[in-house]
Amino acid sequence: MSENAETERQSRTNIADELWDVAVIGTGMGGATVGHELAKAGYRVIFLEKGLADFADAGDEMQLDNAEPSARLKNGNWPTKITGSTGEVRSQFFAPLGCGTGGTTLLYAAALERFEPNDFATTSETNHSMDRWPISFDQLLPYYRKAEKMFKVCGTSDPLGADKDSHLLAPPGMSECDKHFFESFKSCGLHPYRLHVAYGYIPGCKECGSYICPQKCKGDARTVCLEPALKTEHAFILDKCEIERLEADESKVREIIGYREGKKISIRARIVVLAAGAYFTPVLLLKSANEFWPNGLANSSGMVGRNLMFHVSDFIAIWPRGKYSIQGPRKTLAFRDFYTYRGKKLGLVQSTGLTAGYGNIVYFLKAAFDRSRWRWLKPARPLLRIPAYIASVIFGSATVFATILEDKPYRENRIVLDQNEPSGMRFEYTVHDELRERTGLLRKLIKESLAAHRLLIVGQEVNLNYGHPSGTCRFGTDPAISVLDANNKAHDLNNLYVVDASFMPSSGGASPSLTIAANALRVAAHINNILARESNSRAGNTGFSDART
Repeated sequence: MSENAETERQSRTNIADELWDVAVIGTGMGGATVGHELAKAGYRVIFLEKGLADFADAGDEMQLDNAEPSARLKNGNWPTKITGSTGEVRSQFFAPLGCGTGGTTLLYAAALERFEPNDFATTSETNHSMDRWPISFDQLLPYYRKAEKMFKVCGTSDPLGADKDSHLLAPPGMSECDKHFFESFKSCGLHPYRLHVAYGYIPGCKECGSYICPQKCKGDARTVCLEPALKTEHAFILDKCEIERLEADESKVREIIGYREGKKISIRARIVVLAAGAYFTPVLLLKSANEFWPNGLANSSGMVGRNLMFHVSDFIAIWPRGKYSIQGPRKTLAFRDFYTYRGKKLGLVQSTGLTAGYGNIVYFLKAAFDRSRWRWLKPARPLLRIPAYIASVIFGSATVFATILEDKPYRENRIVLDQNEPSGMRFEYTVHDELRERTGLLRKLIKESLAAHRLLIVGQEVNLNYGHPSGTCRFGTDPAISVLDANNKAHDLNNLYVVDASFMPSSGGASPSLTIAANALRVAAHINNILARESNSRAGNTGFSDART
């Protein structure tokens, strides 16, 4: 954070006595974006963040497998393991989540892709329209464009769905190898385009993924939104905050209760915005049960924590047809030919920026091992280096692509409070046959379309992407089956909003980051209107020109 922000942090001693315009819990893509917009509009915003505000070890790629929570926090990683059950397999692992100012965008989220228009009008006969969005693609489109401009997204238009009014910047030239893939994919009948990414590509750019960008070349929420918000002097941040509960009556959140460095804190705000992520936003709501909300805050529908979705992400090693240099940008290509296929929702295929080298294979094998039924056999884990080395020799020059296949909402897939678990929660998830079938279909289509290349799909039966949780506080028009209304306000409470991936009724077939940012811009505009009306009303009653003074 800036020196001014640090000075302000130290100088404020009576935060509990203040009534903020907006309190934002979590500073990832949703929280930082909404807070930025409201601070820029002149409202007094306080950000409450579990992790750190400053990262002395930015860019440090230290091994974190057995690191203490404090060491993980210093590198922007979620400090504790997540526990989950998928059918009969129960596992405990470090999910690919960020923690600190910027949230998961600190480590990932460089790929900022839109959802498709048909994602916003989806229905499922077997799921009673649980995946229907209460807003249209056209309603979100201007905010998509604004988010792309804010985050300086570069790339080229998808030839299957070009938007002439988008603000995409021109990307730098591809490596010789990726040029080959681009032309080869076209010759195979596909429609590749330059992946939409938020990289500045300044000299020395390494397309940082899985660690904090040391040069601030990557457009993360911290750099693009949070730091500019703090510079407005209308915003303030408290890091190292563990929020315990929200105190609420039958209509309104009255107080935010938490702890910071062992001391209890209490925050009051006119508007409370939850952006703790799709795992932990429902946890906080469920922990906030009281006499008015015996089943959890804003949970009259019983849907808080339910309808948990992930993406299925297969890693695909594809060999070029010849020897080509890989010098240059690596996270460059995508195609959407199978985003929807014969009425079935599948997803896109994109570059990962990785090659099938030893280090990347070890990382993948360890992650798969930690989520497998063999995870109890801990002495075998270090031995994974042997197959990783053999695989790296075999794979050689292969480039790694990934699928992002849409998941569907099911009521039984959910977040459960469990104080016996390291993160205070666990998830229960059933892999349905239709997900297996769609996963198999996308694999088949990729193999057939790229038959001219040697390729290998690496992984298990269904590779759930635990870094992409969504849907656990879905928005909708029917309060009986949704938590939030179309403006992301809790149906049951007048001043509570949710802007992380929890709100999504369907997961789409692309990374959720840009959609979260665009929706946060939309919600910020709504909150701005609400606060402006309240301020004007209060000013009229008191004779003051601005109730924020």
